[in-house]
Amino acid sequence: MGEPHVISALVAKRAELDGQSIAFDKQKAKIRADIRHIDNALAIFGYRDPPRAIKPKQHKTYRFKRRELSMLIREYEGGTNRDVALRIIQRKDWDAEDRELVAKISDSVKSAKQYQARMARCRP
Repeated sequence: MGEPHVISALVAKRAELDGQSIAFDKQKAKIRADIRHIDNALAIFGYRDPPRAIKPKQHKTYRFKRRELSMLIREYEGGTNRDVALRIIQRKDWDAEDRELVAKISDSVKSAKQYQARMARCRP
């Protein structure tokens, strides 16, 4: 058998994660029950649309402070949106290997550049 201290640490970590998984399952079941209660209350008060049509509200993650992205774009102008995004990611000391992050920042750069272009056209 392998190293006993490694195995015991892995067993302990697995037990911890399994416990967290059980707790999340219980929390999810409670939330589902709360949603069913609200759906029933909506029906009682005459809400006619299907409750599943209500879009879930999700918290937005803000990666930049106000105006920070536009200032970084001006600092790194030139190149493709992806190049600018990679320079920003490097500057912020984020993981440049994370493809999802690079794609999201590239989209943000593209949107910010489009917004800046629209604002420039509107100014007299």
